[in-house]
Amino acid sequence: MRYTKFLVIGGMLFLVLAAFSLPAGAQSDLQVIASGLNAPRGLAYGPDGALYIAEGGSGGDIAIDTPEGPSTFGSTGRVVVVAPDGSVNAILTNLPSVGNGGGPNSLIVGDESIWLITAGGPPNTFLTNGLIEIDRASLRMRQFIDLLRHEQAENPDGNEIDSNPVDLAVASDGTLYIVDAACNCVLTWTAAGGLQTFHAWPDNPVPTSVAFGPEGDLYIGFLSPAPFIPGSAKIEQWTTGGELVNTFGGLTMVVDVLVDNAGTIYASQVAGGMGPNGPEPGSVVRVGPDGATPLLENITAPYGLAQDADGNLIVAINAAFAPPGSGQVVVVPTG
Repeated sequence: MRYTKFLVIGGMLFLVLAAFSLPAGAQSDLQVIASGLNAPRGLAYGPDGALYIAEGGSGGDIAIDTPEGPSTFGSTGRVVVVAPDGSVNAILTNLPSVGNGGGPNSLIVGDESIWLITAGGPPNTFLTNGLIEIDRASLRMRQFIDLLRHEQAENPDGNEIDSNPVDLAVASDGTLYIVDAACNCVLTWTAAGGLQTFHAWPDNPVPTSVAFGPEGDLYIGFLSPAPFIPGSAKIEQWTTGGELVNTFGGLTMVVDVLVDNAGTIYASQVAGGMGPNGPEPGSVVRVGPDGATPLLENITAPYGLAQDADGNLIVAINAAFAPPGSGQVVVVPTG
């Protein structure tokens, strides 16, 4: 069942949890970089020093039926840029958005291109469940890489046919590594080779995120399947040659991973598990061989992580389970 693959961008759990709200907790004490956002997800700094934010949006006016139940569809997804001077501008608008979680989710900003993941939406919907390459200068689309079509043709995990792309990272040789949570797989893409399956997990651990470490290995974060028992999530370290190097366990509902230049691993945990009244507050943690050290706790739906040129760690919060317009990007205390 798809709800066991949740992902904060479409799934039965997201639809259920959206009825709950979490306490603001320490959020009011944080340094805010951007606010007034709708479901902020992926964060990325560009070569110009600007911060790019993928907004999942808030659905729209078109009533649709999804595998998770009734929802709405529209064009409220965006990419927002915070310039080094603090000014905020939406550079890409009218992107597809689904009310129960689908839309723009993760992005990479290069010298020439912006690579943007979009997920969710009715079957055969334009520019969903795929990877869009956008010309950074003109903001026009260069190409669309259809991840749902790959799932339909290959079904890497051998389970039901379903695609829910959520994150991507780029290797030093330019190869893109793409996480598809619903197919429980990580794919690679190059212009010469197209889409290839790097690895798939038939036991449904729900991969959600990927980042590269300074040694060139991949760090893949996992949500864990429902009922999302605290401590059941993990991060796996893989070589690009396909060898599993290490596993960091004892985590809960991981949705993003970042590894800094010193090799320090950070993870965003969207919730602390499921309590009697809905999702427990989430957290940002530092991960090591001895477990996880909380850096920011009691926050609503932390999601995308990034690090600026000065080494400051930032996170998107209120990415789910929160009122429209309450999304923010804040600085994570790491001292």
